Amino acid sequence: MLEDYFLMLMLMGTGQASSEVPPALVRASVETVKPQRSPQTEVLIHNKLLNDPLSPRVGAAYPELTVVSFTNYDCLECKEVDGNLEKLLKAYPRIAVTYKLLSWGPESSTAVTRRALSVWIEQPEKFHAFHHALMSYRGMAEDVRIYSAYRAAGMKLSMYRPDTQHIIDVNKEFLKVLHLPGTPATIIGDKTLLGPVSYEALENAVKTALNDIRNEKHLAVLKKQKIRTQ
Repeated sequence: MLEDYFLMLMLMGTGQASSEVPPALVRASVETVKPQRSPQTEVLIHNKLLNDPLSPRVGAAYPELTVVSFTNYDCLECKEVDGNLEKLLKAYPRIAVTYKLLSWGPESSTAVTRRALSVWIEQPEKFHAFHHALMSYRGMAEDVRIYSAYRAAGMKLSMYRPDTQHIIDVNKEFLKVLHLPGTPATIIGDKTLLGPVSYEALENAVKTALNDIRNEKHLAVLKKQKIRTQ
């Protein structure tokens, strides 16, 4: 229960979880780990994953399915997955992708992520173009990468917000809580895909999740009809 308490504080933005979580085995596809946690904590985790207003989201305004992408702008495998997610958004206009942005290493790397989060908080309509430019960039010069992203989004260069570091810290804690080894990690329904998975694997997971959602809605309607006829 003490671990639940610290986790809830971290997710609500008033503190950080302090307990370490053992690393998961790296596999191409794994079922989402669901350790023993209180129902309240599970609900909080679910809402923070899918409905966190501080996590950038693109796609449908009222999605039938939300895909969660743990990603890093300095990760080549993340860039590959992100390209596949862009294809998914075009092929399935009723889904959305929410990004859990992370960064490690030098301050310049963290600054890129914090700028992206600042764009989302201050001008969310500009985020998709800004994010796409960062993911598409293959050079090494940090200043060129940042300038090109601002130009692609039609924005002027600005400083990042000081409160964005906490968002990155929370996303790192999420990796521990969900037993994820790192980026890229993509959660679709009850399945977690690790590493540079193909478009076909992502699409199959989306189809399965959408089918599950539609079946659940259908069953819910049938249950209501049975209640009315009794």
